[in-house]
Amino acid sequence: MGLTGSAKCCKILMVVFNVIIFLGGIAALAGGIWAVVDSSSITDLTNGQLNFSKSAGYVLLIGGVAIMLVAFLGCCGAWKEISCMLIVYFIIMVIMFIMLLAAVIVVAAFRGEIENVIRNELADGLQKNYGKTNTTTGSGVTTAWDDFQKEFKCCGVDDYKIYRNTTFVMSQTGPPPPIKYVPESCCVTNDAGTVANLQMCQSPPPNLPPNPSAPSGANNTFLYTKGCYTKARDTLLGYGWVVLGIAIAVGIVLFGGMCASMCIVCGKRDGD
Repeated sequence: MGLTGSAKCCKILMVVFNVIIFLGGIAALAGGIWAVVDSSSITDLTNGQLNFSKSAGYVLLIGGVAIMLVAFLGCCGAWKEISCMLIVYFIIMVIMFIMLLAAVIVVAAFRGEIENVIRNELADGLQKNYGKTNTTTGSGVTTAWDDFQKEFKCCGVDDYKIYRNTTFVMSQTGPPPPIKYVPESCCVTNDAGTVANLQMCQSPPPNLPPNPSAPSGANNTFLYTKGCYTKARDTLLGYGWVVLGIAIAVGIVLFGGMCASMCIVCGKRDGD
């Protein structure tokens, strides 16, 4: 005997939920492929010590495939009204829901520790390798940081002062010529995309040999004084509501799938 009433509605909802889940799996798979293929920049920023981009990519790849398989299981079980498949689907949904909840709790509880690890690894990679353009590693780190600083209009990890301890500064001799205390990528650009005043930007900051014509520290309007870590974090936090909305939507879909699968199982048993 076929499903009737609310159980039939659950069957329709089950199919809809799992189509959404399947599309989410495709999106995760695509994101994983992108992260694995294009992970070199974030890896270079930390000299390969914090390769979370590629690791996250592999997690997305595996997760995307798993989600697609689970969605197929749910769709097939609902359409064919196979109780054992729906029960397995329900168990998997419960596990995924618990994992999502646990991930949110862990990130919230250890946010400070996670931020410190990322900040320290970024600083270590920059100090040890920026400016070593005669090596493959140094060249990669230098290029990655230059691109990052130009994109986010920032300088260093927390601020420009970190460059005092890099090969970029310590390998220079002068005066003459004047020592460049920050790279060109830390300098403010004009509307045409060219550096506004390279000499003033790279002049000595506070607590270093004075240059009477150079603005001091944060008053140097030709230098990006905000650190890249802070700038990137603030940018990501700006999307916090989007991330929260996605997490809530995923939770609703998972919970809806759980309820719909059990509704079909119970309806089938009552019909039998």
